[in-house]
Amino acid sequence: MEEPGGAYRIVKSGCFLCHGGCGIIVHVRGGRAIRVEGDPDHPNSRGYLCVKGQAGIELLYHKERLLHPLRRAGARGEGKWERISWDEALDTCAAELQKVIDRHGPLAVTGGDGTKADEVAWIVDLFLLNLGSTNRTGPGRAQCMLPRRAASNATFGNYYSPDYEGDPKLIVLWGDQPEITNHNSILGYKMIEKSRQGAKLIVIDPRRTAAARRADIWLPIRPGTDAALALSMMHVMIEENLYDREFVEKWTNAPLLVDVQSGDLLRGAGGGYLAWDKEKLLAVPGDLPGAQPALCGAFDVGGRVCKTVWQLLKERCAEYTPPKAAAITWLDPGDIVRAARLYAATKPAALAWGVGLDMCVNAHQNGRACTLLECLTGNVDVPGGNMHPVPSHKGCRTFTDAFGETLPREAYVKQLGAERFRLCAGPTTMRYANNPAVLKAILTGEPYPVRAWVAVGGNPLLTWSNAKEVYRALMKLDFFMGVDLFMNPSLQLADIVLPAPTHFEKERLMETHGYGPFGNVRCVRAVEPLGEVRDEFEVCGDILRRMGMDRNWPWRTVVDFYDERLREAGMTWREAVEAGGAFDRVAYRKHETGHYRQGGGFPTATGKAELWSTVWRRNGYDPLPDYTEVPESPYSDPGLMEKYPFVVITGGRLPGYFHSQQRQVETLRRLHPDPQTQIHPEAAARLGIRNGDWVCVESPRGRCVQRARLFAGMDPRLVHVEHGWWFPEEEGAVPHLYGAFRSNANTLTPNADPFLDPAFGGYTLRGFAGRVYKVSEEEAQRIGWEEALEARMGVS
Repeated sequence: MEEPGGAYRIVKSGCFLCHGGCGIIVHVRGGRAIRVEGDPDHPNSRGYLCVKGQAGIELLYHKERLLHPLRRAGARGEGKWERISWDEALDTCAAELQKVIDRHGPLAVTGGDGTKADEVAWIVDLFLLNLGSTNRTGPGRAQCMLPRRAASNATFGNYYSPDYEGDPKLIVLWGDQPEITNHNSILGYKMIEKSRQGAKLIVIDPRRTAAARRADIWLPIRPGTDAALALSMMHVMIEENLYDREFVEKWTNAPLLVDVQSGDLLRGAGGGYLAWDKEKLLAVPGDLPGAQPALCGAFDVGGRVCKTVWQLLKERCAEYTPPKAAAITWLDPGDIVRAARLYAATKPAALAWGVGLDMCVNAHQNGRACTLLECLTGNVDVPGGNMHPVPSHKGCRTFTDAFGETLPREAYVKQLGAERFRLCAGPTTMRYANNPAVLKAILTGEPYPVRAWVAVGGNPLLTWSNAKEVYRALMKLDFFMGVDLFMNPSLQLADIVLPAPTHFEKERLMETHGYGPFGNVRCVRAVEPLGEVRDEFEVCGDILRRMGMDRNWPWRTVVDFYDERLREAGMTWREAVEAGGAFDRVAYRKHETGHYRQGGGFPTATGKAELWSTVWRRNGYDPLPDYTEVPESPYSDPGLMEKYPFVVITGGRLPGYFHSQQRQVETLRRLHPDPQTQIHPEAAARLGIRNGDWVCVESPRGRCVQRARLFAGMDPRLVHVEHGWWFPEEEGAVPHLYGAFRSNANTLTPNADPFLDPAFGGYTLRGFAGRVYKVSEEEAQRIGWEEALEARMGVS
């Protein structure tokens, strides 16, 4: 079809402005995108497209887009840049990275991505691994998803997602706002749709979210106390005999014996795990045909006192009676009982969890406690419960499978944080460097120096905890390169800045949690890249070729790479795009059918869903969930709370922004022009604060200023501070950095002990101490300036 202004066509693609991966239709005329809308034929998003996606073309053609390679032309942070050719830029990157590697070794190079909205995270990870560095990191990782993913892997051997397609009769939203976050292709409209169709709703969130307003039960939990609530709910289920006994006895390791003295699962002469046969009155292999394992009890096995896993879990949960848990969580004990009974009685039930579980000192046990609730209710891999999706397109290899094992397992032993945070860093589980350890290595050279940073996306000054320390670290680097859509406060400190493509300008195949590796997200180039923009995949490959480190990166283009991944499926990338992807529904009850192991079971060490985690025990962590009080609270430090009386939370998602992104998109900025701190009207009245006033939020570590938003939907002892705020319209050079220190929640947040989760090393973003007071607009500007000057202290 021809229209005035050139040839007209439509392109079906995917949006990557968040994790949702919604299907879009891009209308193109004369080579220019003129309109974008949701794709009603997309099996996952079904025409849904949020306000960010609708503003995508405004972002594509924004006048501030980076379109050419830039090189720093003055002192670091001075804001002086010169345009250079791609050859100059790539040659410089290769030479500077090689210089650092020659002088300090490959571990001296770190880096990561920002939002893992497409495969950029895998691209930069594999780029670093090809350089020989395992120090890959990012703003999320230990603070977002990894603790929950590792917890699910420890319990089930795989990651389990809520199955909205399977018609759940109850949805449990635990720290999750799916109508805003749409995380990992689990789109919020599905939750809303199921709720309207009659599914009951339990919402566990400190704030009264949109879902909480519709909920049958809303539990406004104190931030960071999630494990105490989950243990109390399990206590109710166990004491009232509400749990799914068949699933617990047959498919979990509840009957296995634990040696009380050693703390280990008891094993027989052949190495198998033992249970107590209640008929034979002796320990037998737990998988012995015809055995009658006892679920509860303590037994003498060859002079050793042993208890079943279930007995130990029962005792642990008994420590968290509803009255005790209510005192910890600030909830009503009757509501805890009601929620436990509703969850246990309503089948199927799907539990959806959010990042609030990851952002505290108990992250490693919060996720585990939630997975045990799934086990006790029997909602494991059943329609409408929590499922493990398998690849719907059998021939498609995942991103990491296509690359293979770039570095041997032993290479991760020296990864920063590996010695201490063994469930995130090191060779055991997730293999990501610890953020605070990376900063320490840059600033002190301990345990070894880190001198170069590769940022493919990301804005660590806004998205990493302790923004002032991040600033000092970035200023101390020998080389810092970044790839992004726009200049931002962090990239103002870089040496080389390269232009990145939007989702309209590149090809992507997205691995999702909901539908397998070739599932519901594809991104097809709708328009030619603007200016000199190039794909991140090709940029990283070109640098590696210049350094002679491309042995594991033979592909010149991302399409070549996708052709390789699809080769076993008997199709090319173009053919896959034409076919529209694969959206087969996953199989259920795979633990019953022998999908994971012959005879049935889960892909875990015990072959069962592990209430008692062998992975946690092997790495030195409590194999049963427990609760640890947050470091700054009315209970752990009442003296501090006299000066800082509020419990502060940050990190809640905003509809028009994704973390620190999109602040320059005018349509979105008009919807939410200023940073806001939510404060309860009662607390605001005591402090003389009115809606819209500028307020200063102060913690023992720093200050930030935002506008007050009076919000009655939370406890008066809480405040919520928006994160990711900077002001692209302001001066970019140091010390201004687009106002990066004025309204930045990460001037408040800690990134050192005792605020780090002991297993993952994530920092506390939910539940630290703060105070709030009213300031004038002039004082707000002054406070921001003072915070910026304080950040510069110690920087030569």
